Amino acid sequence: MLNHVTKYVSLILFVLFVACNQREKESKERNQKILELSRSIIGKQEYDSIYQQTLDSLNTWCLAQLSRYRSVWSFNYRLDSVLCFNTEKDRMVTAILVQCDRLTCEMDDVHYFYGAKIKGQWYFFRGGGAMAILRENYQSDIRIPVNFEKLHELAMEEMLRGYIKKNKAGIWQINEAFFTHHFEGVNWGDFNKQTHEDTVARGKRFTNKREYFESIYLDVAKGIWLKPEKKTSQFQR
Repeated sequence: MLNHVTKYVSLILFVLFVACNQREKESKERNQKILELSRSIIGKQEYDSIYQQTLDSLNTWCLAQLSRYRSVWSFNYRLDSVLCFNTEKDRMVTAILVQCDRLTCEMDDVHYFYGAKIKGQWYFFRGGGAMAILRENYQSDIRIPVNFEKLHELAMEEMLRGYIKKNKAGIWQINEAFFTHHFEGVNWGDFNKQTHEDTVARGKRFTNKREYFESIYLDVAKGIWLKPEKKTSQFQR
């Protein structure tokens, strides 16, 4: 009887081991394809150029200590190395990795960061919220920030994984629904139910869906400079 139980437990452990290895293999394959497809769709030179534009914009806003980016510049941050582009090459999703460097912190964050190409020019802005990373789930010492490599890994696994999907033939391809969700979700407005502010502020009702959403992106991207941030040593997380 004991032998049967031992064999049964061993079988379960073996199945779990194989399943974990398979998930890890699929995860590595997906992450590799995410970077590969994103770079191929826009080209390496353009990819590197837009990455630098994105980083320069983020650093400029953080150096100016803009209030809308307080949760970034108050701590150690890094722009993630992966930019996800749609097939039309006019929308981009990436992440900002944030380490809380205070002794009282017990978690770190990963924020969504967007880019939209409007009339030939890229505009960058935050959106889509953030993911809180509880340190106790990944390390024994909760007083030490989760390293950027792990934050990148979590961003890929939890926030950017929807960027690609497999078609019926099992081939990885860009998932356009990923961009529809991030750029046309309920948080951005409703084209079919335009508000009084949407129409009156611009003197018209939008009849083109893309123009409607692009006007919102421009407001967000340019609006960060409207209220100068008062420099202070008392940061709020």
